[in-house]
Amino acid sequence: MKKIKLSALCAFAIGSLLLVSCGNNSTPKASLKTEVDSISYAYGVNLADQGLMQYLEQLGVVENASNLEYEYQMRIASADSTERVALQKELKSKVDSLNKANAPKLDEFLKGLKEAVNAGDKKASYIQGLSIGNQISQQMLPQFNSIIFAADTTQKINTDQLIAGLVGTLKNGELAMSKTDAGTFVQNKMEAAQAQSQQMNEENLKGEYAGAIEEGENFLAENAKREEVEVLPSGLQYEIIKKGSGAIPTQNDQVKVHYHGTLLDGTVFDSSVERNEPAVFGVTQVIPGWTEALQLMPVGSKWKVYIPYSLAYGAEDRGTIKPFSTLIFDVELLSIER
Repeated sequence: MKKIKLSALCAFAIGSLLLVSCGNNSTPKASLKTEVDSISYAYGVNLADQGLMQYLEQLGVVENASNLEYEYQMRIASADSTERVALQKELKSKVDSLNKANAPKLDEFLKGLKEAVNAGDKKASYIQGLSIGNQISQQMLPQFNSIIFAADTTQKINTDQLIAGLVGTLKNGELAMSKTDAGTFVQNKMEAAQAQSQQMNEENLKGEYAGAIEEGENFLAENAKREEVEVLPSGLQYEIIKKGSGAIPTQNDQVKVHYHGTLLDGTVFDSSVERNEPAVFGVTQVIPGWTEALQLMPVGSKWKVYIPYSLAYGAEDRGTIKPFSTLIFDVELLSIER
């Protein structure tokens, strides 16, 4: 399964939108009391930090403090201790002035945005905040909820905390979670949720391919009874066709090999032998069964290797190689490439 990057969820589909609203804006207070509140707040911080602030700056709604902060950081880094204190005070004063200047237009924008995020199916398009809020509510939040809470449909993002994180970032305020920590937190949660979803999909597929799994297990069980076959704790099996006397590769090595791969029924799915062209690759750049076998083979060896699906391609469908396929390889280790 391909990983979904956080930046992909923070890209706004923004067209020609108009800013016409007015009114005061009140911001929910940050609260990280629960896991849902924390992921909601972190997501709000990231929405603001990964494109929205830059977009508002392009529109002239706000002026971003990032360039100002960068300029002063460079000056502060080369200043002596006395100048550093003065520059820090000067930077704080300018950022405060910038935030004050941004506040009126930003409040107008946020009023519409908050209405849209909490509006559900209500259609609204009278300000930019409302338009972008609709995109968050109707497109981004459902997708994000489906990724993070796929295993529990009773949970969803807390929109108050999302807005708290988003607004705090847009206003250059003090954050309950730093931008860096928020990005890491959200990305880790997404990756963990995807891993869980992939595991659930694999469990479902096992029912569909129960016959292939049983066939592979029966074959390996019978094959293990042969005296010439070595069985490793991982489940990998091999028999030595020709003994080599050279060096044994490590996980950091590149190797040159000839190989011939087949399914249990003899179907050839890949063969450098048939191509008459040895392959060169890193020991860790192949399936786990290959990686394990190569680190046991002296150069000059030729082995027949029997790889259970768990050390091959697992639940992946690779065309000729169907999910949960047990694979057989003739492998000849020609050399270690330095």
